[in-house]
Amino acid sequence: MIGIRELARHLDISIGTVSRALNNKADVNPQTRERVREAAARLGYSPNQSGRSLRRGQTDLVGVLIPTGSDHSLISNVFLSVLDGLRQSLSAQGLDLAIFLHGPDEDVFQSLRRIAERSLADGLIISNTRRIESRIDYLTEKRRAFVAFGRSESGGSHAWIDPDFEDAVQGAVEQIAALGHRRVMLVLPDAETNFLAIIADTFMRAMRRHGCEVANEPILRRPAGERGGAEAAEALLAMRPRPTALLVSDSMQAVGLYRRFDEAGLKVGRDVAVIGILPEARAEALTPTLATYQTDWTEIGVRLGDALAVEIARMAGASPRRLERPTQLLMPVTFRPGESLQGTG
Repeated sequence: MIGIRELARHLDISIGTVSRALNNKADVNPQTRERVREAAARLGYSPNQSGRSLRRGQTDLVGVLIPTGSDHSLISNVFLSVLDGLRQSLSAQGLDLAIFLHGPDEDVFQSLRRIAERSLADGLIISNTRRIESRIDYLTEKRRAFVAFGRSESGGSHAWIDPDFEDAVQGAVEQIAALGHRRVMLVLPDAETNFLAIIADTFMRAMRRHGCEVANEPILRRPAGERGGAEAAEALLAMRPRPTALLVSDSMQAVGLYRRFDEAGLKVGRDVAVIGILPEARAEALTPTLATYQTDWTEIGVRLGDALAVEIARMAGASPRRLERPTQLLMPVTFRPGESLQGTG
């Protein structure tokens, strides 16, 4: 691959003439323009993207900030599927995806602020959103293009895409209640992300609507991961009377629940019913099979990319008449039957 200087030297014409020919300027002789294009294709000419980006004031990059560390559930098959859909959308629009990592010892807001103030990307995807989200408030105030993977009460009419957790939880409680269960509990990771609060709030409303027991703290929070699931199972085993049905959202917590129940001689699907609320693919390996509500994570990535491209264009001053309004979209969920949704009612 060669640059514009080498191409001009090879053709023995000025850099300016080569540049104007490549950009289809009318003041270049048609024969010269064709000669430049033919040589560029034959010699493997590659434009200097840094220089072009500098002149245009754009990087053609979209940034995603991802936490590192074994305890972060975002680094999972779910998020990999979202990234794949995001890549598909951005590629079709001539944009590239840049991954920015921040460690457990770093403040996520400061990491995002550093990326934004250095203008390392034209737009940002933020995830793992909280109910009150300082990153959204900051990006809105600074008029930076962004889309949130997850809802928040911050930022007003900003663009976001999120699975319909309410529909999943309502459907799960309805199915469990229809099987005769009344002692039902929800097991969640002990984290501050907004989708967990949405699940918890929806669960309590659905429990009351279906006449299930809501006394004695029906929501059990433990650390994310298999160990947290085992701790939750230990607490459930000690309850009298024990719950007969569980909702769980974290895949590895589900693994820990299954393992500890098996050690205690309880069989999921016979002694206790379990249903998953949008767990990731690792839950598919559980035996008996876990009944779950699922969504299309790859399509969520595509929608995130499409929405961010709109926001980038809007921030660049494109005519609002040619753009959609900021996207706020709940992605549908579907039920996948499994052997775990039985148990004694």
